[in-house]
Amino acid sequence: MKTEKLKFKLELWATYWDQVPVVEILINDYSHYKKPINGTEKEPTVIEFEHELTEGKKYSLIMERSGKNGKQTVVENGHIIKDQLLHIKSIEIDEIDIGALVYDGVYTPKYPEPWATQQKQAGNALPESFKNVTTIGHNGRWELAFASPFYMWLLENLY
Repeated sequence: MKTEKLKFKLELWATYWDQVPVVEILINDYSHYKKPINGTEKEPTVIEFEHELTEGKKYSLIMERSGKNGKQTVVENGHIIKDQLLHIKSIEIDEIDIGALVYDGVYTPKYPEPWATQQKQAGNALPESFKNVTTIGHNGRWELAFASPFYMWLLENLY
């Protein structure tokens, strides 16, 4: 089977006041990166790696966000005044900015307890997952599905 080696470049940044968020970057189940993200919007953390893909197979670019505990979100008078957030600034695959395709990623949060139970008891339904997300608040997983050959997938999904 044919293979292709792709370059990945992710620009991530964080909003935090106490502890920085941690992200693990995977292609399927292969981890390429796991470190805290302390970049800013103007100077994001740049993560670059290569991954070899087998043509005809499906893949997922995964960001597993962690490092947030109940003390990282400070609420006063019903308003969040301090928080810890992870932001996706851009994603390039093989030197092509995927642009709006970033919004096809699916974010599945791991809601913290006892907050999640309190929300459900108050009648607030918590979605299992979200699309159109570039700011990740709760610990959880952001996942973008794609396929090889990458350029065929890109052409099929751009418009």
